[in-house]
Amino acid sequence: MKNVFSCLISALALVGIAHAGELKPARHADFPRYTYALTWQPGFCSTGGGCLPGQSHEVKIGLHGLWASEPQSLIDQNVPVRQWWAQGCSSFPHVTMVPALPDALQQQLRQFMPQLQDDLQLHEYVKHAQCFGFPAQQFFATALSMRQAAADSGFGHYLLEQAGQTRSREDLQDAFAKTFGTDQRRSLQLQCGKDAQGRNVLTQFWFTLQADKLAAFPAAESFVNTPDGEYEDSCAQPFLLPDW
Repeated sequence: MKNVFSCLISALALVGIAHAGELKPARHADFPRYTYALTWQPGFCSTGGGCLPGQSHEVKIGLHGLWASEPQSLIDQNVPVRQWWAQGCSSFPHVTMVPALPDALQQQLRQFMPQLQDDLQLHEYVKHAQCFGFPAQQFFATALSMRQAAADSGFGHYLLEQAGQTRSREDLQDAFAKTFGTDQRRSLQLQCGKDAQGRNVLTQFWFTLQADKLAAFPAAESFVNTPDGEYEDSCAQPFLLPDW
């Protein structure tokens, strides 16, 4: 398995992976935070509509997306934050486009993103990226690079060690704070759902990041507590981190 991952990482390097610091919005840059969303793939694929039959079972920590918080220009127009969450880039005049990506990058995305009936990759770019002027290749390469950093961290290793175990929100917050040396515990938001057996399972974990510190991720200074009105953690009860 290590050889598989080494080949994939090398392939990503060939397409010119960008550091997070190079990811700068060309338009509508007046937002203070990002939500960086990763999946606990075995849980994500066991809830809701599930994942497609070809979903890779080699990966437990997957990529969902990188989402800008509501731009100040919309706040000034009294656009509610939940409307921004629902509409995303359709809040602005824009052209919906299908991003053209190199084959090596597409392979990475198939490996690490949930494969759904509706194309998650297309959704993420159209709704969360294109209105900011992020080039598609740079946007996804950066998100993948950040996923690797999170998976390779002590917190990522802690999660992998918990596969098959039941834990609490406080358990994961403690591991998060210890790993990254941060007191911004509410930067971490967890998402849970019910699987076919009715078990409460972890499906996603999100980090709230300061927009001007994206390049520092996952250093302590990149994390910031999620504002009260935007805290969406749904894992109040103990949950299982299912394995494949």
